[in-house]
Amino acid sequence: MIAPFNGPTFVSFLKLVPALAAGCTVVLKPSPYTPLEVLAIGDLVQEAGLPPGVVNIISGELDASVEVTTNPGVDIISFTGSTAVGRMVMAQAAPDLKRVVLELGGKNAVIVFADADPDRVALEVAANATFAGQGCMLMSRTLVEQSIRDEVVAKAIALLDQVTVGDPSDPTAVMGPLIRDSARTRIEGMISAAQDDGATLACGGGRPEHLPKGYFLNPTLLTGVDPSMGIAQQEVFGPVQSVLSFRDEDDAIRMANDSQYGLNGSVFTADVERGFRVAERVRTGRMSINSSFSANPDAPIGGYKHSGMGRENGSFGVTEFTNSKFVSYNAGGS
Repeated sequence: MIAPFNGPTFVSFLKLVPALAAGCTVVLKPSPYTPLEVLAIGDLVQEAGLPPGVVNIISGELDASVEVTTNPGVDIISFTGSTAVGRMVMAQAAPDLKRVVLELGGKNAVIVFADADPDRVALEVAANATFAGQGCMLMSRTLVEQSIRDEVVAKAIALLDQVTVGDPSDPTAVMGPLIRDSARTRIEGMISAAQDDGATLACGGGRPEHLPKGYFLNPTLLTGVDPSMGIAQQEVFGPVQSVLSFRDEDDAIRMANDSQYGLNGSVFTADVERGFRVAERVRTGRMSINSSFSANPDAPIGGYKHSGMGRENGSFGVTEFTNSKFVSYNAGGS
């Protein structure tokens, strides 16, 4: 089990609990950028009295992950992280035909129809940015029906302008830093490239002046984004929101599905039937109607296309750690 940097405790338990429920022993490997939270799980395992060898936690760089994924004693690999590394994991699993569960990247779209509440939508746009954008389930594309696009953008900017960026231990800070400097430099490059492609920087885009140290970046909103632009196709994994406009329902669904990813999505509308109709047609593992995310404890987590394979959470997650077997008995003779 390989956990990501952006949710080390939550994702570790998302993998660990179903595997133990299925009767498996596990090796848990945290990201090299956030090892301490996962190492602390080892203390909990000992306090719980689990026998030695049931839960094994290792830390280290890439070579430590490869050591585990290529070990013939491992039957299944559960990985959460980028699509690029997910491909590497699949390649490492291939020689022994290991099973893989991959929860990978996302370029999730929220579809906003003209009958939606613009204040609620603006709040969702701001909320998806203030996790520093470092979440594969977060919405990073806002597709708005043309007639209310300007209103939604104005309200979203007003909220983002109020976001306080700072040390997460500061109770007044709403948004913390990015994971490392290379991530911030990459995201700044994507913002610049989007502007070169014709997008408009409507909000943010720079580093907070009052924070000379740390990997901070202001929440950013880009308008005038075209579906063909890199910023609309590539996972940013940063506090960057792209606004696109659509004409009608079919146009919105086409734009939402115009992505190599298919992890999460949402639709905002006062028309319940349209909400379910759109949710069925968007090719993602999850869709929420009039919210950005469902916290149902038994709802499956996983994606289509380059967002991965397999499912986590609830009974779906337990099933991934089991194998089906058919046993027959001839009652008619020896």
